[in-house]
Amino acid sequence: MLRIIIGVIGLLCLVAGVLLQVLPQHAGIGLIVFGGLVLISLVFEGRYRTAKVNAASWQATGEKFIDPATGKLVEVDYDPNTGERRYRDE
Repeated sequence: MLRIIIGVIGLLCLVAGVLLQVLPQHAGIGLIVFGGLVLISLVFEGRYRTAKVNAASWQATGEKFIDPATGKLVEVDYDPNTGERRYRDE
């Protein structure tokens, strides 16, 4: 959702900059550059993610609870490398 909002803001800045560029003062170059950089950053944002962590690094925490949405017993795993928690049905 946030990516969409940022993309819309970048696109609006780009369009506003192009519209302002037709004025005699050429006041829209800053908005064109900003909007273009925002849109380019959204395109390349997903390319530099960390590699998937080996499944062997997950450790059981011993935490168990009943998921209120499904009513199933859920066990919590923890990855000490990333701090990520994973919830899986037991």
